[in-house]
Amino acid sequence: MHRRLLLLALALALPLALAGPAGAAPAERATAEQQAANLKLGTRLVTRFWDLLVAGDPDDLRAFLSPAFQVQRANGSGQNRNQYLAAIAKSTTVITDYALSDIKVTRAGGVVVVRYVSQTTQTISGTPYSTAPAPRIVTFVQTPSGWRMTSNANFNAP
Repeated sequence: MHRRLLLLALALALPLALAGPAGAAPAERATAEQQAANLKLGTRLVTRFWDLLVAGDPDDLRAFLSPAFQVQRANGSGQNRNQYLAAIAKSTTVITDYALSDIKVTRAGGVVVVRYVSQTTQTISGTPYSTAPAPRIVTFVQTPSGWRMTSNANFNAP
């Protein structure tokens, strides 16, 4: 009886042992080459978003944002894509420059998550201001027409 239980336990445990750490997601098991490719892709996608903000083209930005897009701000406010684009159109704030750092990227299939720190130079009603470096997290989803940003969240500067 004990022998059968031991064999059953081994039969159940062996596939789990061969599969790697319990619950490890594909992004956690990425090879160094995959991680480098993911970092390059995530950096390209985040840079594209900021370039669109600097350029101020609402049509290009609308095309880049998923219809499911949401933004969550450090002050607790949030907006969907249409609200976000309308707010940008009415804003007197113009982003003139930005810097990205501490970029971390994970990917699972057609979903990319990027954590990073951004610092911007903005002109508000003609007066330039620099912001303190602040952490952010964004998600992108791959669609037949290309990568689209689905969420963007920023946090208070530490």
